[in-house]
Amino acid sequence: MKLEFVLPVYTRADLSFEERPSFPNRFKEFLIVLQSIMRASVPLMKTAEAECNQRMTDEDLELNISLGKYYHEHSIEEEDHDEWLLEDLNSLGISREQVLSEKPRAIVAELVGSQYYWIHHLHPVTLLGYIMVFEGYSLNQGDLDRIIKKTGFSEKAFRTLSKHSSLDVHHLEELDRTLDELPISKKQEGWITLNAMYTVRKCAQILDSI
Repeated sequence: MKLEFVLPVYTRADLSFEERPSFPNRFKEFLIVLQSIMRASVPLMKTAEAECNQRMTDEDLELNISLGKYYHEHSIEEEDHDEWLLEDLNSLGISREQVLSEKPRAIVAELVGSQYYWIHHLHPVTLLGYIMVFEGYSLNQGDLDRIIKKTGFSEKAFRTLSKHSSLDVHHLEELDRTLDELPISKKQEGWITLNAMYTVRKCAQILDSI
């Protein structure tokens, strides 16, 4: 996957985000935006699973069966993680009602909405590129320690991010194994890469917008 060509874009956005004024308030907004992305994760995987099940007459039968199984299992693993983040935000004085009633940013709708298009109108294998970015480039504990110090927030506000710093290592290993085992064609590998690169660029734009 050719993510090395676009990862510097995300890295620059990440560093710029931390150096801008009013970082603590911006970080609260970041968590709200992240929650709006996370609550779409399980529905996306269930949609991809359902699309795999609809394609059982395709020539890619073996791929669709294995891929549907992966999405089913991974959606269970990700269940309620968006609820964890709502609880973290509540520790910062931001209520569940406030978060869920806020209109998601258009750029988030673009990022998530494009996944539905590619799942239905290209192939559900494309979603692996999106998952790869979110599983493979989460904040590590060193990043979190630095941000905790910069914001002065309680560690309670970082429970979800902290759990994902370790969970995502396992999830990325699982995804790597899945990619190795799936009978993916060169064309389909290109679709996955395209989505991963698109996701990285959109994530950088989201950070820039906060």
